[in-house]
Amino acid sequence: MKLDKHHYFYIFVGFLFLGIVSVELFSDGMFMDGLFYAAISHNMSEGLGTFWKPYLSKCLLNEFFGHPPLALGLQSLWFKLLGDSIYVERFYSLFTFIIVGYLIVLIWEKFTGDKKYGWLPLFIWITINNVAWAAANNMLENTMSIFVCLSVLLYLKSFENKRFIWIILSGISLSLGLLTKGFFCLYIWTVPFFIWLFQRKRKFFQMTKDTLIFVLFTLLPIMFLYLFVPAAKNNMLQYLNIQVVYSIQNVKIVDTRFAIIGKFFESIIIPLIIGIIIIVITQNKNVPKHLFKENLKIACMLFAIVLSGVIPIMISMKQRDFYILTVYPLFAIGLAYYLFPFIKSAIDNISVYSKGFKIFKGFTIVILVISIGLSIGQINKVGRDKAIIHDVKAVINIVGKDNTINICPEMYPIWNLHGYFARYGNISLESNQNNICQYYLSLGDCNKKLLENNYDLVPIETKEYKLYKLKEKK
Repeated sequence: MKLDKHHYFYIFVGFLFLGIVSVELFSDGMFMDGLFYAAISHNMSEGLGTFWKPYLSKCLLNEFFGHPPLALGLQSLWFKLLGDSIYVERFYSLFTFIIVGYLIVLIWEKFTGDKKYGWLPLFIWITINNVAWAAANNMLENTMSIFVCLSVLLYLKSFENKRFIWIILSGISLSLGLLTKGFFCLYIWTVPFFIWLFQRKRKFFQMTKDTLIFVLFTLLPIMFLYLFVPAAKNNMLQYLNIQVVYSIQNVKIVDTRFAIIGKFFESIIIPLIIGIIIIVITQNKNVPKHLFKENLKIACMLFAIVLSGVIPIMISMKQRDFYILTVYPLFAIGLAYYLFPFIKSAIDNISVYSKGFKIFKGFTIVILVISIGLSIGQINKVGRDKAIIHDVKAVINIVGKDNTINICPEMYPIWNLHGYFARYGNISLESNQNNICQYYLSLGDCNKKLLENNYDLVPIETKEYKLYKLKEKK
């Protein structure tokens, strides 16, 4: 197949993204949340815990209700099919981004009628802060982004034919988003309203009817599960009490409710700068002036939807920048759509035989080679938490998998330690000193007297932790 110039732009953007994420994605070590999700999914694939009652370890989150279970269940299928390698969760995470990227292109096609320039919103998307980080760290938002983008795409298809079928499917898709990370996806309910407000493609009554159908078929699957699946009902109630009500009432991470707004604008600063540069460089091109007004309207519509996904986070003082990851595909499409007249006039005038494009093709090949090389180069390398990972693996070699060991009570809040032991060996860390295990893991001088009197130091090479074994009774 002969490649045209747009294929090269797609290749460039795809392998640029791979190059950005490769070092963190394919090396060992992971952000705590993603590590827990991988461990829980792996446990589920091994029969430890169930879909509606996920399990991390005997001593921490033996019933995990912190989030709905769909992404965990989907990832567990990957472990069943592909084994327990640490690269399973990494390829799953990367796969979710490939799917989201494809959906971005399909949504772009709905607005422009052409996939050729779909690389433009993709490029903007990968330059947004935290997007590459999320891909490398197995966040639940990665999976939820699939259902959010799919829901938008299906609703847009309702303007073409079989209107109610597509709206129903759009609602069901959003329902799957709810089962992935909860209420963070429900801002998509505003899509019919903002399309009506900015485009007036349908009358107000039709928009209202669309919204009601959309909301109904988002909630119906959840209501069915709640009423007829007792385990699902328990999971939902536990999630509401633990993650929603308790967090709103008692958890404070930020000092101001407006913090999430600041995090949002911090995240999009790079694509905004890129957009300004593009406008400055191409402003003298012959761009039809009516396109500015038309494209700005669509861009503002998408930006309004994006803000409807950011502002509700202010209800809680528990705010993290990755909570709003699902809004960035729509932001990227909106900004790309506004920049489209500038880009199109410039790219259309580029000859594939020009010296400049030949240089770009060469640079793209270089990016491809570097990205693949960086990815392969991370095999057996450790990125973050090097000391913990080294010691965990050394301890597992001695203790064996599927075991429980004692730890000092002060060590219990070292959450990554729990995560790595659970992920690599299904080992639980018991901090209750009355529950005596054969092995004891210590840090520093904790419980020094107890250890000297009752345990022998195990001679293994560790960096931070010391492993002890109960003395044999004479």
